[in-house]
Amino acid sequence: MKYIILLSSILFTTFCFSQQIPQYSQFINNPQLYNPSCIGLVKQSTLSLGGRWQMLGFGSEPRTAFLDGHVKLKGIEKDKINPGLRFNEDSVSNNIDSTTSISFEHFVGGQLIVDYYGAFRRTSLNALYSLSFTINNDWKGLIGTSIGFSNFGFNSTKAQVLNTTDPTQSYAGGDSEYDGFVSGSLNKNSIDLGLGLTLMNESFIFGIAANQLSKSSLDLNTNNSVFFDQRIHWNALVGYTYSIDEMLDLQGMIIVKKMMPSPISLEMCVKATFPNSLWAGLHFRNRSSIGLMGGMFINNKFQLGYSIDFSTNKIRNFTNGGHELIISYRFGE
Repeated sequence: MKYIILLSSILFTTFCFSQQIPQYSQFINNPQLYNPSCIGLVKQSTLSLGGRWQMLGFGSEPRTAFLDGHVKLKGIEKDKINPGLRFNEDSVSNNIDSTTSISFEHFVGGQLIVDYYGAFRRTSLNALYSLSFTINNDWKGLIGTSIGFSNFGFNSTKAQVLNTTDPTQSYAGGDSEYDGFVSGSLNKNSIDLGLGLTLMNESFIFGIAANQLSKSSLDLNTNNSVFFDQRIHWNALVGYTYSIDEMLDLQGMIIVKKMMPSPISLEMCVKATFPNSLWAGLHFRNRSSIGLMGGMFINNKFQLGYSIDFSTNKIRNFTNGGHELIISYRFGE
């Protein structure tokens, strides 16, 4: 396929060796897109709709749309008896509680993600589950998993192929790799599996997750010479929230991502939320972009968020940056 001269081939290579799953600028508001356990961070039932456009100006640039939601199921509370305490009233001091409450909360959710990059498309449908449990009076943990499937497709109408003998003429066959590619099935399915763990208190959050644990390898042509080799995507996030009296809340979050054999990717967000329900922030992606983001809350239920990215690498002279828009609604109190 050395004669294909379209952007999608470049983008496809980029995704294969750096990031195969979509990336988002407003991950500080939607960490569940990277870590399935994070659907338990918000107790209200939530529905979010978002879209992201990257590297505008190239044509056939990466575009991502997602629909994400979760609900909280009925929690379970248990009384754990301390066997070290005797049940005789005279042996138990009045100021010692003979039981310790352990509470569990269950969350279920779903995600629909459609990702376009050049002539390639990936559609993912995932079910999510998160178990929240108390560790002590200050800390709680969350364990989550996601399972679903992805469909990979190729739109041959977006491919421009050079004639091997005369580039000014239309392609008439002759490249066995490309011919086998378009003659095969242009849609392939795979199973997706993800796991996540999160620890948090009122101010601090730490989470680790792994996605694409199934590591499916998808043959994309009839002679098995072109394939999509899925890799495990690891990520770790750390966040901290600091309140300045009643003036504003400052929230920062760092996410570190790793996919073999690519180098480590680092992203940072800083967000300030004001008493009038407006928020604004900055976003930084190592060796890639910087950006601004902002939004508002309406009645503590409806949230609108927008971000714009500016490239900082070699493509900055050829692109108008990227945009991301997210609308969320929380049900219940």
